[in-house]
Amino acid sequence: MVAGLINRVLGFGLRMVLTRIIGDKGIGLFQMIFPIFLTFSILATFGLPVAVSKFVSEKIAQKNQQESVKILKLAISFTVFSGTLFSIIFYLAAPFIANNILNNPQTEIILKAIAPALFFITNASILRGFFQGLRMMTPTAISQVIEQITRIIVTLIILKLLAAYSLRYQAAGLALGITAGEGLGLLTLVLLFFKLRQKPKKRTTISPPKSNRALLFKKLIKFGFPITVSKLVASTTYSLEAILIPTRLQAAGYSVAVATSLYGQLSGMALQVIHLPMVITIAVNSNLIPAISEAVSNQNRSQLLNRYHQALRLVIYTGLPAAIIFYSLPEEICDILFGYPEAGEILKLISVGVLFLYLLQIMNGMLQGLGKPKLVVINSIIGLICEVLIIYILVSQPQFGLKGAGIAIIVRYLVITLLNFMAIGKEIGFALDLKQLVFKPLLGGSLLFLVIPFLETLLLDLGITDLTNLILSITGGMLAYTLVLIITGGITSRDLNQLIN
Repeated sequence: MVAGLINRVLGFGLRMVLTRIIGDKGIGLFQMIFPIFLTFSILATFGLPVAVSKFVSEKIAQKNQQESVKILKLAISFTVFSGTLFSIIFYLAAPFIANNILNNPQTEIILKAIAPALFFITNASILRGFFQGLRMMTPTAISQVIEQITRIIVTLIILKLLAAYSLRYQAAGLALGITAGEGLGLLTLVLLFFKLRQKPKKRTTISPPKSNRALLFKKLIKFGFPITVSKLVASTTYSLEAILIPTRLQAAGYSVAVATSLYGQLSGMALQVIHLPMVITIAVNSNLIPAISEAVSNQNRSQLLNRYHQALRLVIYTGLPAAIIFYSLPEEICDILFGYPEAGEILKLISVGVLFLYLLQIMNGMLQGLGKPKLVVINSIIGLICEVLIIYILVSQPQFGLKGAGIAIIVRYLVITLLNFMAIGKEIGFALDLKQLVFKPLLGGSLLFLVIPFLETLLLDLGITDLTNLILSITGGMLAYTLVLIITGGITSRDLNQLIN
């Protein structure tokens, strides 16, 4: 989580610079190609990172370290081949994707620049899955920070060299930064793995049972397939958004340039802001899947319920205030971060349903840990269908425009969250502490909602504006929110001790 926070801060620093260099149109160009890249990376990994994390954690729980290494070797053998293959295909298909799928020839060079990153990201994801299965989060954290720093340095150097070139070449500089960052991130993970392997091994008196390599690989692929489909649904969502939203905006009467700019404000600004708290959900999810798999393997129901409850509590306690802050200060946030206060309008709308985004991610991880990845696929497809229908109907209507896309995104979050909640309830029951999960954070959130505008107005009267006003308003509101949780017992001394220790 700490590494994720550092990366988000660094990434947002880069994003703030980029919006001032290449503007919302340049950001829009890059955001158009990214869902396609994401789709290829999902196909190349075939859901194996999550499968590796789950099965390695099970083997470690059974004290079978040899099998855990065998799982890693099998997965890496697959991704070295698939990563190479899909990188070549992606590069060669760049002209077709740019001209026939994205309908924007300017994106061809950006697609080619990011193609090598496919090899790096597929293999790095397997190593991260292995470390997560061991419940070792430090290697992933270190590699992600190094990856982000490399990306920032390389991107800024390339942008400086390409300052006199057209916008598409500058956007390609972002892609080259990602490629360089992923490459160094993979190298870091490889070095950390060999460092771990050099540590002396503990001798065991009982030889653990060995499994057939072919059967083990089949098991990995069988588990990975529905995860791949689930992630493909997610990437398809982003791809359809990148294609449908600008197209339907044009149908509403906007020019191609304006539609691209509006999509840049949505995907490159508003959605980037609401993804900030996902630092916590991603960190919790990475730990939750192997933790739930371990509890299932040990048939420990009380541990299973406790870990689910704690994951929900952490996400709600952090996600709810984030949603309130985004709703209360949307223009101020987008102005200070990107220099585009107009993007605050769509940020405010999406913030209404953003808590469901954070919850659905945790619930996806819970279902995968329970060995039910097919349910994640089914629920995601239902949510995607709802979103696409709403985008197609509303965005083309001038009275809705970009707001129609925001409504569609909220509906997708809500539908998937509710379906996941019902599916988990059928597996483990609905015995949740509503006082801890709902009433206490809502009480604190109500005070936060009142304190933020009060402090903002007070500070404006005192002549304090812009960044200082934003920081002080959010800090004061969060202090009030946290105080309510402490007084009501939402945050306990045990929580504080766990955090310190």
